[in-house]
Order: sequence, then structure tokens, then C-alpha cells
Amino acid sequence: MLRLAGITRSVPRPRELAPLEANAVGRVLPISSIRFVLATWVVLSHFSIPILRDHKQMDILGACRALLNTAFNGPAAVIVFFVISGFCIHFPNRNGLEVRSWKLYYARRYLRTLIPMMAALGLALPLRVPFGLFTDSVLWSLLCEEVYYFLYPALLFLRDRIGWRYLMTLSWGLSVITVLTNPHAVIYPSYGAGFNWILGLPCWLMGCRLAERLESFSASPISEYQIWAWRGATWMLSSLSLILRFHAQIGYPWTLNLFAAFATLWIEREIRFYKAGRKPLLEKLGEATYSIYLTHLSSGAILRMLPIYSAMTAGVAWFWTMLCCGTLAAAFYWLIERPSHRFARYFTRHSSFRSGLPGWGGSPISAPMPAEVVTSNGGKSRS
Repeated sequence: MLRLAGITRSVPRPRELAPLEANAVGRVLPISSIRFVLATWVVLSHFSIPILRDHKQMDILGACRALLNTAFNGPAAVIVFFVISGFCIHFPNRNGLEVRSWKLYYARRYLRTLIPMMAALGLALPLRVPFGLFTDSVLWSLLCEEVYYFLYPALLFLRDRIGWRYLMTLSWGLSVITVLTNPHAVIYPSYGAGFNWILGLPCWLMGCRLAERLESFSASPISEYQIWAWRGATWMLSSLSLILRFHAQIGYPWTLNLFAAFATLWIEREIRFYKAGRKPLLEKLGEATYSIYLTHLSSGAILRMLPIYSAMTAGVAWFWTMLCCGTLAAAFYWLIERPSHRFARYFTRHSSFRSGLPGWGGSPISAPMPAEVVTSNGGKSRS
């Protein structure tokens, strides 16, 4: 959830931004809903629907199975997570720091992410779920995220010194060089802890740039037909990258960054579509996205430990796996993730750290000032 309260401003930028359009509770719609859909995509890529694995019948149904079997590209969903992560981090800080200092920024980021991550790791280890940094787990992407959080102040410094155009060009250049160190790699996390974050950096920065462009989005409305066309095109491109990876040996390092560029345009259309007062259905579920991402593999492991599991048919086992995923994610969110968010907010509000880190632009963080917010019903409020 993107909260607008407590936005601060640093040295004024050359162009003042217009008032932000958000709904009355401070969300940018439908970011949380998109996150939930992406998390579901990751889950379905790890626990494929049983009927899609049955290729015995070589008829129209079999052809449909073959088509649908490319529908859920988990790595593509993870790359869109990078874009949304950059958007969520930069949105409240794009005109200045949301909290009082960079020390508090780091504290809030790492308390919110590392507490749930350590709890998920503690759950996964006794279940023998692979949870290594660059094994078949979710940690490789989370490690990249932690690097981006750490580098964010430096990236803002570069933005203010050289501008977005040169910063994006630099990130794309470094990303291509990273791919060329292993051009035949087919999976995205092929470059280790030292270099994989470089590969994904353009995707994260595209999210930051999207957040900064929010007020300049075109005012022309997006129709139902247009938004479903964009959704369909995004889905087809994600499926195409999967097909290229398995049937043409063109790896994800070559295709998914390009896919992220298109997905960024799609997210922009989604935001414009919901600016017209529409209400997405999945915003509340989207708050538990991180919990879903962290615990879904453990859910499958818990179910497989039950004596009755071996007697289940494939379809019944899949149904109970999905039910277990939802139950465990909900419990993890209420017991671990949500309290960690509250603790992070409490810590940053009551901490004695009040000065920014030296060296970021040569000026201290400015004091909080009210931010004008345009609500979904057209009214204005001060936060």
C-alpha cells in the first residue's frame, strides 16, 4: 500500500509536479491488485494445473492443453514485480524523502522485508524446501530487491546529477554487458549474487520512472476494450518468452527485460483505466502478496507430509495445495508480515535518528510539509 502521509520535499525540482491523483485512502489503483495477480501467476507456475500436464490425447483438447501450458510464466511475473517495486519505492520519495533521514529509510525498508523473510526461512528449513539464494527458490529475486533498496539513495543522486535518460542508458548498458558474460544462459538468475541485480536494474528503474511520470499521464480515458487488449498482449508476450526459452533456447536474460518495458506501458494503462473511478476487486488480497510469494512452496511441502496425500488424485491434490497456499499465506500475513509493517512504521516515527546521511546532494533532508492530494471523488485534502 502506498501511503501519502508524511511526504517530504527536498530542493525543488526544475518542474513542479501537479497534484497527485489517488483514491481517498492513499492508494494508487490498481497496484495491489496487479501484485496479487502476479503472485498467483508465480504459484500456478510452480503448481501447474493437472489437466495441463496430461498430453495423452492428441486432439483439439490436447492442443488446448499445449497452448494453456504456456499461460503461466512465473519468471515473467517476477520481472513485473521488479517494475512495481521500483514504482512503490520511488512514488512516496519522488519529490523528497518520505521519512526524516536515509537511516530511517533503510530501517523501514529492511524491517518490512527482512523480518518476514527470516520467518519464511525458518518455516522452510524444517520442511526441506529449497530456499537458497540461487536455487529453485524465491530468494534470488528478493536479494536483487534488497540491493535496489540499498542503492536507491545513490540512484537518486545520479538522477539529480545526470538525469533519467543517461541513468537508464547506463543501466541498460550494464545489463547487456552482464548478459554477454553468459549469453547462452536460459534462466534469469544465472549470474549469481554479484551480477544478477545488474541484469534486473533497468526493470526496477522503469518502475521508478513510471512513478515520477504519474502526474503527466495522458488524460485520455482507457476503455474496457483497450485495457483488455493491453492485458492480452502482455500475457501473450510472457507466453512467447516461455516458448522461446524452451523451444528456441533464447533465454530469459534476453527476453524478459524487453518484456518488462512493455509491461511498464501496460501498468501505466491500468493506472489510467482506474483513474476514472473504477474499483479493482483484488486490492485487499494484494496486501498479502509478499506472504504468498514467501510461503507458497512451504504450503506444498506441508501438504506432501500428510499421510493422506499419497492417496489423493492429481486434481484433488492440486485443489488442497491451492487451499493450503491461501490459508498459510493469510496466517503468515496476519501473524508476521502485517506486524512487521506496523513495527517498521512505529520505529521510524519514534526513532531518535533525525539527520540525513552526509554526501547525498550536499543538503539535509527537509522537514515534512503538507502534500495536496486529489482524491477519487475529485475533492482535495491535506495530509
